[in-house]
Amino acid sequence: MKIQELRKLLSASDKERLEKAFAECYKQLRKGQKEEIDPVIVDILEGRAIDKKKTESTVSFEELEQQIEGFIENAYAQNYFAPNRVIAKSQRPKWRFMVKNYIKELEKVPFESEYYPRAVKLLSDIYHLICAACNYYLFSTEDPFRSIGWEQSNLFELLVKMTFASGYTRVNIAQLLLDATGGGLSRESLHIEQELVLLGGLKTSDVKLMAIEEAKKLIEGKTEKLMERGMHSNQNYYLEEVVNELCGMVLLISIQLGEPEEGINYYFKHTRMLNREITLYCALDLINIIENDDLWIKVYEYGVKKRIKPRDCLKDRYEILKKEKESKI
Repeated sequence: MKIQELRKLLSASDKERLEKAFAECYKQLRKGQKEEIDPVIVDILEGRAIDKKKTESTVSFEELEQQIEGFIENAYAQNYFAPNRVIAKSQRPKWRFMVKNYIKELEKVPFESEYYPRAVKLLSDIYHLICAACNYYLFSTEDPFRSIGWEQSNLFELLVKMTFASGYTRVNIAQLLLDATGGGLSRESLHIEQELVLLGGLKTSDVKLMAIEEAKKLIEGKTEKLMERGMHSNQNYYLEEVVNELCGMVLLISIQLGEPEEGINYYFKHTRMLNREITLYCALDLINIIENDDLWIKVYEYGVKKRIKPRDCLKDRYEILKKEKESKI
C-alpha cells in the first residue's frame, strides 16, 4: 500500500483493531529490525519529534540488507542458474546488475554509521559468493568478476580498505589472509594479486607482525588437517595450495619488515611443494615480483648452500644478475 492508503485505513478503524494490527505487524519484524524501530515507536507514543533522516536511513539499510541476504541465499541455491520457481527466468540474467548496485550502495555507507560493520560483513559475503562462483556454476558466466565489472584484486582492495577502516584485529587479519590466499579465482587473476593488495593494507610494523603470527597459526592448523587426512585425500591439493600461499605471505611480510632471513627459513621449512627445487623456484618467483635483485641473488645462493640444484633458467638469471651487480661496483 501507499502511505495515503494506509492512513485512510487507520483513520477508519477503532482503537482495539489498531492495537491488534500494530502488534501483529511488530511480530513480523526480525530482532534487528525491532531494535532499530523501537526508539521510533517510543518517540511517537510519547509525543516526541521523530528524526526523519535517521528513520529513512534505518529503513533503507534494513531493506538493502534483506535484499542482499536473500540474493546470496538464492545464488548459492543456484536459483540464478538452474530452472526453478523461485527466480523468474527473465530475472536470472539481471543478477550482475544487482551485485553492481549492492556494492555501490555498501561503498556509500559512511564509517561513522552504526551500520558500517554490517555493511563490511555484507561486502565480505558478496566477495565470497563471487569467488565461489568462479569454482562452481552459480550464474551463467565463466568469469563472474568480469560480469559484474570488477577486477578481483580491485574488489578485494575495497574489502580490505573497508575492513581495516574500523581497526586492525586478529580476527579480521586472519580472515583477509584466508581470502587472499584461497578461494575461487577470476580467469584474469592470481592469488599473488590479492596478497599484494593485503600487504599494502598492513600499514605498521605491529600490524605486519600480527599478520605473520596469524598466518603461522593458519599454516599450523591446515598442516595438522593434512596430517589427519592422510596422503590420498582429494582435499589435500587445496589445503597444500593455501599453506604454500600463506607461507608466501610470511616471506613477503618478513621482507617488508627488513627481516628476509626469517621469512626465507620459514618458507623453505613449511611449504609443501613436490620437491625442494620447486620450492626454490617459487621463492625466487615471489621475489622477482617485488623486483629485489639483491635478495633474489641471496635466496638463490641460500638454495645452493642447501644442496638444491636449480633449473637452467635460474642459473642463467643468476649469472646475469651477478655480472650486473659486479659491473656497478
